[in-house]
Amino acid sequence: MSPTPTPRQPVTRAVGGITFTDPYDWLRSDTEESLRWQERQTAATTTALEDLPVAELAEAIKPALRDFIAGALGGRVLVGGRWFWLGQDDAGTGQAIRVSDDRDDPGRVVIDAARLTAQRGDGRPSTLVYLQPSPDGRLVAFSESVGGAPFGVYRVVEVDSGHLLDVSVPTLQGNAALPAWLPDGSGFYLHGRAADGGHQLLFAPVAPGTPERPPVSFALADVPATVTGLVPQVSPDGRHVLVVTSPHQHVATMIGDERTGRWRPFTPEGFDAELHGDWLDDDTYVAIATDTPRGRLVAIPVATSTDPATWRELVPTGDLVLRGVQVVRGRLVVSALRDVSLDIRVHQPDGTLVGRAPLPPASASLGLVGPGRLRPPSAAFLFSASTFTTAYTTCELDVDNAALEVVEAGADLPGIVVEQSFATSADGTRVPYFVVARADLDRTVPQPTLVNAYGGFNLPWVPAFLAENAPFVQAGGVFVQASLRGGSEYGRDWYEAGRGRAKQHTFDDLRAVAEDLIARGIATPDRLAFHGASNGGLVAGVAITQQPDLWRAVVAQVPVLDVLEPVTDGPGAEIIRSFYEQEYGSPDNPEDAAAIHAYSPCHNVRDGVSYPAVFQIFGATDISCPVRHGRRFTAALQHATTSGHPVLLRVWDDVGHGSLDPEVSARQQAEWLAFVMRELGMSYPGNPT
Repeated sequence: MSPTPTPRQPVTRAVGGITFTDPYDWLRSDTEESLRWQERQTAATTTALEDLPVAELAEAIKPALRDFIAGALGGRVLVGGRWFWLGQDDAGTGQAIRVSDDRDDPGRVVIDAARLTAQRGDGRPSTLVYLQPSPDGRLVAFSESVGGAPFGVYRVVEVDSGHLLDVSVPTLQGNAALPAWLPDGSGFYLHGRAADGGHQLLFAPVAPGTPERPPVSFALADVPATVTGLVPQVSPDGRHVLVVTSPHQHVATMIGDERTGRWRPFTPEGFDAELHGDWLDDDTYVAIATDTPRGRLVAIPVATSTDPATWRELVPTGDLVLRGVQVVRGRLVVSALRDVSLDIRVHQPDGTLVGRAPLPPASASLGLVGPGRLRPPSAAFLFSASTFTTAYTTCELDVDNAALEVVEAGADLPGIVVEQSFATSADGTRVPYFVVARADLDRTVPQPTLVNAYGGFNLPWVPAFLAENAPFVQAGGVFVQASLRGGSEYGRDWYEAGRGRAKQHTFDDLRAVAEDLIARGIATPDRLAFHGASNGGLVAGVAITQQPDLWRAVVAQVPVLDVLEPVTDGPGAEIIRSFYEQEYGSPDNPEDAAAIHAYSPCHNVRDGVSYPAVFQIFGATDISCPVRHGRRFTAALQHATTSGHPVLLRVWDDVGHGSLDPEVSARQQAEWLAFVMRELGMSYPGNPT
């Protein structure tokens, strides 16, 4: 509940031909008055959590979150005869870039986040996201941001000395924009933006005497504004530079010739699908093309790339949803999904199948099938994968026979069972979801149930280690992970069916899952909760406003709640706005605006409704899901609800769109988990219920 009643000061606004009245428009801006209101709300939330076992839960989930961060971001690469990865420092308390001469050696720290934080001296923590060694393994380019800021810089460190070079190239964190080194290690290419928001390819000279190169600017007709980032890929001989859009849709869009300096389109005119992969040789690019819904693998001659008649089909479309391909020692490693689970196969350059990796059921790897599926060059194929009950496990794939060798095994959660079911959405679509529970749990009666989903941005929501959800399951709860349309679990059509003006399908799919859980006797509305983050936070907001009768508690973590006006003007606003328009449509278009207005949570709170208990989490420095969404949504819900359930707002300082600090992340997850468990009447050691 609100510490004090929130003043209502109605303002009429118009967006895209939609006119609406916002009684809390004064909370839209970061004024002294609105920030004081925000502080009171956060203080009230902190007070509401005082008697809950937040500290105990944080300690329980911290190791799993640390393993998740290392596993999800720390894929090992073999470059220049050495192994590199983003792991933990020697104390195990923070991030570090590590190197070793032997795959199974723990190696040593090249540079760590704590050192970078200390060197700045401002107390704001550094976060490392990506790394890319130079071809000879002598240098490493890596991305650093400070205090949760969305923007960071690419820096370069000498591997042997740990010395930082005088290199600093601005970048947007989280857009999977890896750099691409020239073969001689003299410098690397990286995505940039011009002052007018247009896309550019920047060159960062590193070796002494390497000349500067002017940015390559791309016309909006070639690289649309709705593209978030670009990943450059340099051919083995260094002659060609290909740029691939990222992170949500990957299209090899433009190619440049280093000898002539000329750039041209790589894709055929009118090609409206994804096209991404790896260099097979100096003159051939092998790619997944989603001109069939689930994708096919093709070899594309560079010289005639715009003529699809010259493409050679290597792997035709089939039951697998093809997501990524990497060339390793002349073999093609294809990562795919089958019924939302990971499938890895090795092929000869002509497409002949070598073998299928022996993966456990209900396993997955976001590093292979998610936004970062354009993997950096490596002489070996190492990847991390997990199941609901096994933490991230690092394996090496033998490209000669598709055998797997476990390099580092993840911890197991014993006594837990997993099953997959399907619900039927409003239009008849089968929607998959996984049910995870203790093997000894009495499933003949409904139990406290927590649903998690994402449903957007072409991102498959795949099995992952329970991590912060483990205490919920261990305490007798049922965890459900649903794959809603808008993701890519079943290919291009699944994505298109949940984006733009079709976005309502995503929310209908969630309703179908909730109703199926109730119909099967797994859950009841008075003990059913939902948690979603980012786009999943939008799903949470819609669960509150469209489906209040189905949920007892809802957690919206870094959510998008005002989809008509998601960002305000400022640094990076156009970038964020561009990928929202790609996903949800343009609020300036009346037809898009009407579709958005129909579900945008901030615009659909109704007085006199019995809303569920609500817990919202925001990062103060998050420009993609700004706190102003939560301020207005919180005030509206607190005024409108008749249920008497709490509506809480939690804002984290010096945190952006989530945190990679295990301490901060564990506390964040523990707070909302303790809240949910209380609302569902569950106990946990230290919980007074």
